[in-house]
Amino acid sequence: MAPDSSISKLVVIITFISSIIVPVITDNAVVTASAASSAIKLEREALLNSGWWNSSRATANYTSDHCKWMGITCNSAGSIVEISSDEMDNNFTGAELSQLNFTCFPNLVTFRIWGTLLSGRMPSEIGALSKLEKLVLSNNSLTGRIPSEIGALSRLKVLDLSYNRLTGTIPSEIGSLRDLLELNLSYNILNGSIPLEFGNLKDLYDLRLQGNKLDGLIPSSIGNLTNLTHLDLSLNQLSGRLPQEVGNLKNLVSLFLDNNNLTGPIPSTLYHLNQLSTLYLAYNNLVGPLPKEVGNLKNLDSLLLNRNNLTGPIPSTIGFLNLLDELRLSHNRLDGPIPPTIGNLTYLTSLDLSSNQLSGLLPREVGNLKYLDSLSLDRNNLIGPIPPTIGYLTNLTSLNLGHNQLNSSIPPELMNCSQLQNLAVNHNSLSGSIPSEIGNLIHLRQLDLSHNFINGTIPSQLGKIPNVSEVDVSKNNLSGVIPKSVFRVPGLKWSENNLEVENPVISENAPPPQTQHFKGNKGKNQKIVTPLVTIILPMVAFLALIFGILFVHRRMDEKINPNTREMKKCADEFSIWDYDGRITFEEMIQATEDFHIKYCIGTGGYGSVYRAQLSSGRVVALKKLHRSETEELAFLESFQTEARLLSQIRHRNIVKLYGFCLHNQCMFLIYEYMEWGSLFCVLRNDVEVVELDWTKRVDIVKSMAHALSYLHYDCKPPIVHRDISSNNILLNSNLEAFVADFGLARLLHPDSSNRTLVLGTYGYIAPELAYTMAVTEKCDVYSFGVVALEVLMGSHPGDLLSSLSPSSERKIRLIDILDQRLPSPLDRKVVHDIILVSIVAFACLQSKPKSRPTMQRVSQEFLIGKSPLGKPVVEEISISELMKQGMYLIDQCDC
Repeated sequence: MAPDSSISKLVVIITFISSIIVPVITDNAVVTASAASSAIKLEREALLNSGWWNSSRATANYTSDHCKWMGITCNSAGSIVEISSDEMDNNFTGAELSQLNFTCFPNLVTFRIWGTLLSGRMPSEIGALSKLEKLVLSNNSLTGRIPSEIGALSRLKVLDLSYNRLTGTIPSEIGSLRDLLELNLSYNILNGSIPLEFGNLKDLYDLRLQGNKLDGLIPSSIGNLTNLTHLDLSLNQLSGRLPQEVGNLKNLVSLFLDNNNLTGPIPSTLYHLNQLSTLYLAYNNLVGPLPKEVGNLKNLDSLLLNRNNLTGPIPSTIGFLNLLDELRLSHNRLDGPIPPTIGNLTYLTSLDLSSNQLSGLLPREVGNLKYLDSLSLDRNNLIGPIPPTIGYLTNLTSLNLGHNQLNSSIPPELMNCSQLQNLAVNHNSLSGSIPSEIGNLIHLRQLDLSHNFINGTIPSQLGKIPNVSEVDVSKNNLSGVIPKSVFRVPGLKWSENNLEVENPVISENAPPPQTQHFKGNKGKNQKIVTPLVTIILPMVAFLALIFGILFVHRRMDEKINPNTREMKKCADEFSIWDYDGRITFEEMIQATEDFHIKYCIGTGGYGSVYRAQLSSGRVVALKKLHRSETEELAFLESFQTEARLLSQIRHRNIVKLYGFCLHNQCMFLIYEYMEWGSLFCVLRNDVEVVELDWTKRVDIVKSMAHALSYLHYDCKPPIVHRDISSNNILLNSNLEAFVADFGLARLLHPDSSNRTLVLGTYGYIAPELAYTMAVTEKCDVYSFGVVALEVLMGSHPGDLLSSLSPSSERKIRLIDILDQRLPSPLDRKVVHDIILVSIVAFACLQSKPKSRPTMQRVSQEFLIGKSPLGKPVVEEISISELMKQGMYLIDQCDC
């Protein structure tokens, strides 16, 4: 065949084949592109059908590019690879997880919806996300079981379902996720055992299962997780022995096994984990000694072994742990001496060896612990003197050496610990006198020297400490007269001494001292002598009344300009005292431009409040009162007397009253100025409220309690506030709380008895005022409870209180009522404080006044700081449980 003919045939063949293949390729490309377009359309429709994205969230409408919507990330082909949202996004509030069709997202790599109150069950379709690497649904309200289909997510590296309400057992299928690096199922309501299959997760470096109801043994297969750096199984119901295989976790930095039911000895292999910085084994039933090998854990900064049944001595090798910040070995059966090597732990801030059987001397080396904040050695068998070196611990706020066999005198050097708030050396054999330098302890609140052999007199300096609220010197050999300054301490106990009392009462209306404190005293002057001042003052008041009447008649006869007379009278006769310099009425008028509305910062039931900047630059708050019937001479005199009494009140958490001006159409009070205004306004401002973190909120409640306790028990006569509400709690520039308008109801109605017109703010008034007009300090207690809950919730608790009727079966958790504008509290101490505040608040809200604790008791509970609940897990605590614990608190006190 000729060459040309062959080429011609080849061309014909190629042409024929092309006519068949090219259309096929073109059709397939069209089909592929069409399928991709359809898949992307399904993704967009799934987003829209979920209801999570609307016009306020999306940057465009239905036809726009969904890849530009907030929280959505797409790949180059336009397919969704990430869906992400956090607590700042309100769009998910009340949404359910099952509203999203997970089968429509074949390329999704990250699904992260955190802290949005997303609710409902986890659908099994979530297992269709075959490319998913990160699944984070923490801090929501998910319920039901974890679906076993989650085991199909073979590429998953991060699984975080913490802080939800998930129930049931942990699916063993999670053990097939071989690429998993982080697993967090903490703070749910999961039960059952830890799956053995978790031992297959060999790449895992972070495992958190705390705060559930897991039981059974810790599986030995956990020793296979050799890459673990953080393991937290605390706050569960795990039992049995801690497996030896835990010693295989060579990279472990943090180990939390506290608050379980673990038994047996601590395995020796654990002391091989020399990377550990945190070891919590507290609140278990562990037995056996603390071996010298504990000294191998040289990177430890926290060691908690308290509340177990450990025996034997504290090894001297404990001194090798020179990075320790916190050491708690209390409530065990440890014996022998405290090793002097304890002084090597120079970074310690908290040392608790209480409630053991330790003996011997308190080593002088304890004085090396210069950063120590809390030292508890009580309830042991320590002997000998308190070493003077303890005076080097100038950062101490709490020292408890009670219930030992310490002797000799209290070293004066101890008074160098000027930050001390709580000092207890009771139930020892101490002798000598109370050092006069005790006045150096300017922050002291509680002092217990009882059950010793202390002699001499009580130094008057003790009573001059500003906030001291409880002093127990009973059962000693003290003698002499109790100084008046000390006698005014509300919690003073002084029975069974040789003490005398003279003129303790400063007004005839003040209650007599508690008679049980006289018991056992041998002083000759047991009689309470009424001060001469109570006889003289009525005479002075009578003369003042006569002169007042003459003055009023003279003024009525004078024919001068009344406005000029008012100005002169306010300026000359009713100026402000207890302030730097004399402030005249004219200056107050000038500072407020005659009470111009632009200076008004608030209006209440008693009057309007103005901000006034004085010529000195100092800013004060001026409360102009509504009442105008000042022509009544009796009212003028009573108001002046009451105002002067209230101005003498001194407490760090009570707004200072500088003085007053009183005359017809001219009556106002001058107060310390509070920069942040009322607690009510701050709680209702979504921008400002974030400044009130959980620690500040707890401090606000405690400050209120201490202030009210002062008004009820330290003032003579006692003052009932009558209008405790968030409007009358003011915040300074540091967001510290101050009680305002104290005694104002009595000041404006001085002739009223404790059966008076209903005073107070709706929503805060005690229920007994609905059927009786008897106003007592228990009315303040109820109002305090309302405000305490309001601080935690961020809003008035009215709906909560009405839903907690005896017939209600609704189960509400503490976490459900906390202010959602703040992240959930995680710090253990903060959680503990929130629980304590909640328990106290519900105790104060008892319907019967006699069932409520006193404010003095409430104040003491906060000073002691112990919660009846042993497990500080805010997520699993119900309101009903808090109410029961509130009843427990009431049962323990004399209400």
